[in-house]
Amino acid sequence: MKTVNDSKAEIMTTLNHIRTVYNKLHAQSGLHRPFTFPDAHKLTEGLLLSTWTHWEEFIQEILIIDLATTNDGFLKKDIKKFRTIGAPMRYAEKILNHPDSPEKFIEWDYSVVQKRANNYLAAGHRYPTSLARQNDIDKLKRIRNGIAHKSDKAWDSFIKLVRAAPFSLTGTQLRGMTVGRFAFSHQWNGNFVLIESINVIEECVNELVP
Repeated sequence: MKTVNDSKAEIMTTLNHIRTVYNKLHAQSGLHRPFTFPDAHKLTEGLLLSTWTHWEEFIQEILIIDLATTNDGFLKKDIKKFRTIGAPMRYAEKILNHPDSPEKFIEWDYSVVQKRANNYLAAGHRYPTSLARQNDIDKLKRIRNGIAHKSDKAWDSFIKLVRAAPFSLTGTQLRGMTVGRFAFSHQWNGNFVLIESINVIEECVNELVP
């Protein structure tokens, strides 16, 4: 059966790959280079969406694994013996997934995962109410939503975010702004935004699975 350490190894490998791709993209973008800046900005949006998607998949997967393997959790506390080896994982998926999954999409936001952990796992589980970098996860979600949700509300939230600290972009800097341009070109804690986004996710992964 897959372990949470297996899940951690997978996401860390993926994040390192995304980082490498971005660094190569950055080096090969601009005048007389293979990628124009608009191309690079659009590709960076894809990399950021991938980073966030892998984060949500990771926290979903480790919660399912915890429910399937923890003896004092809801599942194994009530069912002492399963007929097949893979049954605990299948039951955990059924319990935690939306009843219409995968036909209907639901977000696996960390706050949702934490509430489900409280409902289905015993006290003392690995999911704190707030992660050490929860504020940055919240920022990253708003950046991601600026790409994923084509709505005025998501865009206004993104613009409000980048106008405020720590980004503090001016009106001049916001001319022609896209989320991809922001993630590709601007700084966050001394790193390009996409790189710091990866750093944030890595730290959260390490917090949940030391």
